[in-house]
Amino acid sequence: MKHLFFYVGLAAFSAVGLAQADESPSTVPFKLGKKQAILVPVKVGETDAEFRLDTGLGFNLISPQLAKKLGIEPTPVKINPVTGGELDLGRGRLSSLTVGNQRENDLDVVVAEPRSFVSIGGESKVDGILSLAFFRNHPFTIDYVNQKLVMEDSESLSKRKAAGKRVECRLSDENVVASVSLMLKERPPEPEKPGGLAGLLSGFSGGPPDPPKAWVQVDTGCENLLLDSKLMFTLKIDATGANITETEPTDQNGRKFRSFASQLGKVEVSDSPSLVQEKSPVVFRKLLADGVLGQEFLRRYTVTFDLPNSELIFAK
Repeated sequence: MKHLFFYVGLAAFSAVGLAQADESPSTVPFKLGKKQAILVPVKVGETDAEFRLDTGLGFNLISPQLAKKLGIEPTPVKINPVTGGELDLGRGRLSSLTVGNQRENDLDVVVAEPRSFVSIGGESKVDGILSLAFFRNHPFTIDYVNQKLVMEDSESLSKRKAAGKRVECRLSDENVVASVSLMLKERPPEPEKPGGLAGLLSGFSGGPPDPPKAWVQVDTGCENLLLDSKLMFTLKIDATGANITETEPTDQNGRKFRSFASQLGKVEVSDSPSLVQEKSPVVFRKLLADGVLGQEFLRRYTVTFDLPNSELIFAK
């Protein structure tokens, strides 16, 4: 739950080559690593490698060891984490990156240690990290039950849409991260109505307000639901309450932060009440986004990312 989510302050971090692909869908088996990390076989140029799939990172990344093997001399680049601060890392360019039958040519990557971008205790022994930056033009599905990544074609994608629940997603401007609207349910119980005239007038107030909503990043690199600290006030959660656990941990980059662990009564995707999680564990901490929706929610479904049409498809 100490995962860092990063924005690249460089809009050029995207594939600039033409994508090449077979028209038929292909299936890529994946393994599960520490903390349910999704480990995907890829090909970097002509080199076989294993990347961790992190849909919340926003850019593709290779390790310094792989960069050296490929003869890549990284140039300096600054990365701004959503939790604040600035990291001085490297930037390189790959001749190609291939996943299943999908390939992107001549694309930028960050060169850095993968462990700098995973939660403490998470899977870091990989050659790189695969993000939604690769899938901007390639709809794909994460099938958790069968542990496979499916690169969709138009026909298979139509079947996914017919069988699942389609949800609008927003893509950030500076990086490729998808966010969905989440309804945060179950505020503290409303006080009883007063008697007499005050009680009568309260009946015309329209009842309690609707539960708050938040646009949260869909992130396979995070375990649970993370929400920005300001939402504690919106939800009327007392930071000193008996059901709150406050800590001041140090993240994997040496920065301390305040963290408040709790549990929400219910979270559901806005306008899709069937996509719900009861008694959802949640961690509140300072973020530069409303929040992050992690694997605890996602792996309840088969999830299709259709970024060209700005939607996600959830199916049981």
